Order: sequence, then C-alpha cells, then structure tokens
Amino acid sequence: SKLQVLYPNKVGDGGNNDSIVLYGKLLGSSFLFTGDLEKEGEEELMASYPNLKAGILKAGHHGSKGSSSEAFLDQLQPSLALVSAGENNRYKHPNDETLKRFKERHIKVLRTDQNGAIRFKGWFKWSSETVR
Repeated sequence: SKLQVLYPNKVGDGGNNDSIVLYGKLLGSSFLFTGDLEKEGEEELMASYPNLKAGILKAGHHGSKGSSSEAFLDQLQPSLALVSAGENNRYKHPNDETLKRFKERHIKVLRTDQNGAIRFKGWFKWSSETVR
C-alpha cells in the first residue's frame, strides 16, 4: 500500500488551503486525507482530479462550515467521513451545516469529539473502532 500526495500543486501562503492532501487504497477501500482544506482548495483538487472518488474521507478543517462542500462530496461519494475536532472546542467544530451535508448524502460520520480516537484495522477487510 502507499499514499500519494495529490495537493498542493503550487507554493502557497501557508494557509488552510496549503494543507497536504493524501490519497491511498488499501484492502479495497480508498482514503482521502484533506488536512485543513477548505472549499477553494477542494475546487482546485477537483479540477486537477476530476474523476477522484474516495470511500473514506477525513473531512477538511475539523468539519468547518467552509469545508466538505456539496460539490466535493458529490464528486468523491464517500460512505464514511472522519471529523477530527476537540470536545467543546471554541470554534464549535464540526459545523451543523457540514454535518447536514453529510446526512443528506447518507455519509456515516465518526467524530473524535464524540467517539474518541478512530482506528482502522484488518487483514483482509477493514473494520473501524473508536477508543475513548
């Protein structure tokens, strides 16, 4: 197995949309890790990879309102979204609008603020578990 760096494709200013985006396949599942990527970065990624799909999405920017846009989710078609956010964080991540976009698309969500650490394991197929 391997991870590929898909983004960024140019030098930026160090903001959220300069997050490294990693893509990989393992045991029949595809993973996309988006760091703090927001809508503008998602649009650049989709333009560079118009056929990109990912079964498991690590949601950008802690599930903020500006991440996981409708167009991005519609292209990727993930079945599972992982949201890394601290419990009772001052930014109130993940945002309710983002969670609604997941729900409308029947995307299962695991959140570190509610579920604890998220772990995938398996030899022939994946299973996920959360650890508090």
